[in-house]
Amino acid sequence: MDEVDEEREVAWLAMPEKAPVVGESGEEIGRVEELLGDKEDDIFHGIVLKLARGGHKVEVRADRIPKITTRRVYTDLAADELERLPPIK
Repeated sequence: MDEVDEEREVAWLAMPEKAPVVGESGEEIGRVEELLGDKEDDIFHGIVLKLARGGHKVEVRADRIPKITTRRVYTDLAADELERLPPIK
């Protein structure tokens, strides 16, 4: 396996742009629209997630994101929990 293809954990600032977001069941539930945080102080607040179903955007707090890799973002929330989050503009 080529090292470039290897999925490895990265810091929030190295999150791939428009990374797919995987829910607790392992299915892709949407894509990262933007990072929320303070780059100067290296404080990660969360992400804005554009849901695959419905297409609206929700905020996923950093404490619900156990892992960020070179390929995707993992959340411990289920798709139906995410769909119940209040949409953000």
